[in-house]
Amino acid sequence: MLRAILRLFRTVPSEHRAVLAAVTRMTGLRPNDPNIYLAAFRRKVKADPNQRSANMRYERLEYLGDAVLGVLMAEYLYEKYPNGDEGYLTSMRSKVVSRKALNRIAEKMGIPQWMEQGRMRNGQASSVPGNTLEALVGAVYIDRGWGAARYLVHRRMLDPYVNFNQVETEVISYKSLLIEQVQKKKQRFQFDVIDEQGNDKNRFTVAFVLDDVEVATGSGQSKKNAEEAAARAACKSLKIGTAPRSRRR
Repeated sequence: MLRAILRLFRTVPSEHRAVLAAVTRMTGLRPNDPNIYLAAFRRKVKADPNQRSANMRYERLEYLGDAVLGVLMAEYLYEKYPNGDEGYLTSMRSKVVSRKALNRIAEKMGIPQWMEQGRMRNGQASSVPGNTLEALVGAVYIDRGWGAARYLVHRRMLDPYVNFNQVETEVISYKSLLIEQVQKKKQRFQFDVIDEQGNDKNRFTVAFVLDDVEVATGSGQSKKNAEEAAARAACKSLKIGTAPRSRRR
């Protein structure tokens, strides 16, 4: 295998060999087509005359990887929790493939240090680790097939880097959780902006009103962030729990 890897790397420009070696360490798989993996990290190759072309290849891989990851995540949970109902499995999948969760997995895998960080938007990298992770899954699927993609997602991502007991108690959106609970009780609710003249960090202040009674308020840089903060405070005030609807056993 070592000789095969050395032969492969001889055909790759020296500036790309380090990232391909990192890909092998992360995935436990040897690339057949190195250009696909370089595209997953936004690197320009011979097939890409400019960065725009490289970005398009990356975005296509991200799109594909997102779909592959969703199916493999569903399969993993289906096997892991044989007594979990549809609602429980859907909730768990949503949590594990959320942007925050994928960023966390990508960081643990060491992906950020190999990302192309040259283009910035508003002072932040235009690419986030979770997106690159999805592109990597897409690259493995194209290069090595379904079995290799399954190995990557199940054995190199989920098994070592996801604490499912902890995931059960996580909340992706307090606003969604709150709305779901009050709608079950057929209660009237609304989010009212009560101030939008705050400082840069907390420009908006929003109140959550339930049956014409103000329950809680929250502030944030955007209206969306303020609503989430208000919903989180309301969940605490109303003692709305975060336990999943159906346990695994």
